[in-house]
Amino acid sequence: MESAQHKQAVEAVATLEIRLPWVISSAWQTVLSQTPLEFEATKDIYFQLKEQAQDVLGAALTRQIRAFVEDPDLTSMVIRNCPRDRDIPPTPYSGVLSPKSTPIACLVSLSLQSLLGIHPVVYEGENDGRLFRHVIPSRTSSSQKSSHGSRLRFSYHVDNPDLPLSSEALGEHSCCPEYLSFFGMRCDPRINTTLVNLDDVIEQLPAATVRELSLPQFEVRRPDSFASQRRSTPNLAVLVRGSANEWLCRFDSENTYGMNATAELALNTLRTLLETRRFDEPHLLLPGDFMIFKNQRVLHARDGFEPQNDGADRWLLRVFAVNDLNRVRFARADHLYEVLS
Repeated sequence: MESAQHKQAVEAVATLEIRLPWVISSAWQTVLSQTPLEFEATKDIYFQLKEQAQDVLGAALTRQIRAFVEDPDLTSMVIRNCPRDRDIPPTPYSGVLSPKSTPIACLVSLSLQSLLGIHPVVYEGENDGRLFRHVIPSRTSSSQKSSHGSRLRFSYHVDNPDLPLSSEALGEHSCCPEYLSFFGMRCDPRINTTLVNLDDVIEQLPAATVRELSLPQFEVRRPDSFASQRRSTPNLAVLVRGSANEWLCRFDSENTYGMNATAELALNTLRTLLETRRFDEPHLLLPGDFMIFKNQRVLHARDGFEPQNDGADRWLLRVFAVNDLNRVRFARADHLYEVLS
């Protein structure tokens, strides 16, 4: 039986945490403040940002950051003390704000994704085609279980789980996002972003439950953020093996249903285990913190909270990304990011 010490060590390497020294963060801030955020030329800017980041961060930090994508045991990474906008507007409760209002935050997110060799995307029908989604307590969506909700707990889930996972064939839709990143704009010490490492959960599930979750006997509905594209996709497996034999997941506690009694029992077993909260890894993101995790290898959640609606509520900037643009179907030929969902 695995010892407690060994299990703790395995869990510890799942998240890579890096803290940028002040001198590096300050130098990067200076470079980014002189970089225009022009989305009409995003392709060129994307590669320019990569070169800038490499120069400022140096070889050792660059290698450490890139290890997140290259190391299959790493499922999440937090980079603290990144450059940030010094004078940000009030929390945008509408969920709409021009990237030019927070250029440093947007440029840091794009820079780090470019440095990692991954590609930011936005899905048709979600976030009105905007690349950056503001994770805020929207005044009109407080009872919605989405990144714009607040009062209800947003339970364990993978984002866009009805789309094909990394090892599944594509149909007419793009692949499920492989990465999800958050940039801390404004924090609330009461509210953590909770991550759960998939491998830790599967180790504790009965083998029979894992087998049932691996069968195509589940229906997955579109999450609330796709308000204009509600649909259900049947005959999907919740657990799938990836190309390196790693486990991938499309579980969404609010939107996954068993298509028969045995499948529903397996889902309930998974839910019950997760709700013990023994696998929770809470992360408090401070302004200037960048978090990224492998969407299909990590479940995430957020507890409910009561917003103050005073302009100083919690605010994160979210971006999706994929490894390979050949795994997406472009919604518009003239748009680098928008893909079919």
